[in-house]
Amino acid sequence: MAEHTEIKSDNARNVILSYGENVYFVNKVNVEINEGTEKLRAVFHARRMPGNETEDLNIEINQRVYDVLMEYAKLDKIDLILVLQICGDEAKWCLMSEDWLRNQTSSKGKFAYVV
Repeated sequence: MAEHTEIKSDNARNVILSYGENVYFVNKVNVEINEGTEKLRAVFHARRMPGNETEDLNIEINQRVYDVLMEYAKLDKIDLILVLQICGDEAKWCLMSEDWLRNQTSSKGKFAYVV
């Protein structure tokens, strides 16, 4: 019988997720682990932007995405933002400093530097 465990992370408070055609601000992630399966089931508790609607996104993720989420949660640094894009089986991610991002905007709200 396959082992079933669930991992919850409240440290996913600074995650921006691009999934489908929407962008979400993630509050928390729950991952269901079934031993022997290639895909993991993740529930991203998030707010869709624009509109601020709260949703629970059930997404299949691979081990690589799970590892990125776990390492990010272990960092527990409130200044770091994880930007995660999931498109089918492909995932891209980056980390950025919230302070750095705030310092890149001018007083008119325009970015002085674009990455």
